[in-house]
Amino acid sequence: MADLVQGVTRLYNQLYILHTSDADQLGVYNTDCEHVRNISVPGLAKNGVCDIASCEQKGRLYLSNMEKGCIHLVVPKGRPISSEFSKWTLSEKPCGLSVTQTANLLVTCNMSRRLLELNSSGKQIRAIMLTSDLHQPVHSIQLAFDNFVLCCFGGRGDMQVCIVNSEGKVEQSYGSTRGSGEGQLSSPTHIAVDRDGFIFVADRDNPKVVMLSPSLQFAGLVLPNELQLRANHLYIDHADSRLYVSSSSFMFDQRRSVVTVVQL
Repeated sequence: MADLVQGVTRLYNQLYILHTSDADQLGVYNTDCEHVRNISVPGLAKNGVCDIASCEQKGRLYLSNMEKGCIHLVVPKGRPISSEFSKWTLSEKPCGLSVTQTANLLVTCNMSRRLLELNSSGKQIRAIMLTSDLHQPVHSIQLAFDNFVLCCFGGRGDMQVCIVNSEGKVEQSYGSTRGSGEGQLSSPTHIAVDRDGFIFVADRDNPKVVMLSPSLQFAGLVLPNELQLRANHLYIDHADSRLYVSSSSFMFDQRRSVVTVVQL
């Protein structure tokens, strides 16, 4: 793909791939990865596009744009022209997105170090302030017992993937030093959690996906000899037990993105 891919998700029986482009930002595919159509999201543009998440209970897609401070909502229909669009304007800069167990939207705010939980109308249910040792959080997912796993992209903090409680305090962590060896991460940008609680981490500046146990112990690497591009987003399709890894390269001024599918 010629555009940078900023995420993959599934809604019902179709896959949606988010591109950073001025038009046709959403590529729609069937579950055999055959292209079906494209959707352009009004007002989204390409600058600041961060992430995509889906909610089957509400039948909608959520897209974040940091530069515009917006969450865009898309209700896909059979034809692009009939899809419904709306947006929420936030006072925060939204980055990573995920959907909670109660079908609310969880927004990770990079600049303010907060997690926002929004209901289906965009009303803030709660805000969780993260402790000051967590720098530049980019993506988070709700776990059992109202804990959250999140990844932090750079900064001075030691903890790069951690589990925090509902008060934003760290319970466990992984990646205390920067590097490419076991126990190390360079620039974790996105996470996914499977049905057994194993956590997958896209480590952008090391071309790899790290698998961690539910207690954040190193469990292995995904595609250790195949992924030659920088992994930036992950998505687990629980219905088909598939991991989608989007990765990109900007070598020699040539933008190229690939979405790799791994059967779990």
